[in-house]
Parts: sequence; structure tokens; C-alpha cells
Amino acid sequence: MAYNFSASELTSEKSLWDVYKLSRRILPSKFQVVVMLGVAFCLSLNVFYFDTKTSLLLSNVRSWATMGFNFSITTLGFLIAGFTIFATISKPKMMLAMMEFVHPETGLKTLKYNFFAFMKVFIAYIFFASVYLTIMLFGQTGGLLDNLLTIIPNGDCIKVVLIRIAYIIVGSSFVYLLLMLKSFVFNIYAIVMNFLRWEYQE
Repeated sequence: MAYNFSASELTSEKSLWDVYKLSRRILPSKFQVVVMLGVAFCLSLNVFYFDTKTSLLLSNVRSWATMGFNFSITTLGFLIAGFTIFATISKPKMMLAMMEFVHPETGLKTLKYNFFAFMKVFIAYIFFASVYLTIMLFGQTGGLLDNLLTIIPNGDCIKVVLIRIAYIIVGSSFVYLLLMLKSFVFNIYAIVMNFLRWEYQE
């Protein structure tokens, strides 16, 4: 069967960074934006308006980082396993046919759009797992970051600001990862329904 696209388009992305750059065209829903802004506002209110002790915030950030790392790595393993099974049973003929059409909102080929939606979830989990691991390795008492701040002028002030920012980012990231998980589940459902619709029309 002749297709209206070049075979090189299927393998045009050479790294995960290339996939990430293109996946940014897939914008979050208004619900996700509102929820994330709401959570970030509440966390910001707690650290900048209320007189919350810095030591308590630091303890929370460290415990959240450990919990977040375990959650993200465990969930990522299940997601990749599920996606692998899903991709294996998918029909190549249908997926190649999806390359014939362009998704109107993003300008991506429909096949790329569907797969980038999954890749975006994987990348988010890998990124935040890296953030949590960085905090676990360098943000502990006597860690590299703690030692560097002791020799930097106004290190105590910088430390307070960093702790508060980390508190907001790490706390918000949990909600973000849950929202990405929600999107992943819906994307699985939507593509399965598209497969069935393909079979019906065939």
C-alpha cells in the first residue's frame, strides 16, 4: 500500500528530548491548569503568608521527595509495561493510516499526537523522579547543597527561599503527576475506541 508520507517521518525523533519538544504542542486542559494554579496558590499561601517554620517545611520537602520518588518510579514501571502491551497488540496498518492525517490543534500527525500524549506522561514522571532524587542526594542535612549554602554570603536567606520554593514545587508536582495519570488512562480508553471504530468501518 502506498502512503502519502516518507518513511523517515516515522523515525524523525532521535532522542527523548526531540519527543519532548514536539509533545509541548499538546496543551493541558483548562481543568488541569485551574487545579495546578489552585494547588500552587494554596502552598504559596502557606509558606509566604502564614508563619510556618522553615525547619518544618524542610522536613516536609525531604519526606515528600522520598515518597514522590518511590511513587513515580513504581507508577512509571506499571505505565511502561501497560503501554508496551498496548503498543504490541496495536495494528500497524491502522497506525500507519493515522500518519496520513494531521491533528488540527497541534499540527502533528495523528499517530505522533497519540503517541506523544503517552510519551508526555512518561517524561513527566522521569523528570520529577529526577527532581526527587536530586533532593534526596543533595538536599539532606550535611549534603552538598547544605554545605555550599554555609560558605555563600547570605546563605541563610538563600536557604529559606530555596526551601519555600522547593515546598511549592514538590507539593504541586504530586497533583500534576496524578493529573497526568488521569490523562494517561483516558488516552488508553480513547485509542482503544479508535481501534474499534477502525475495525467497524473496515
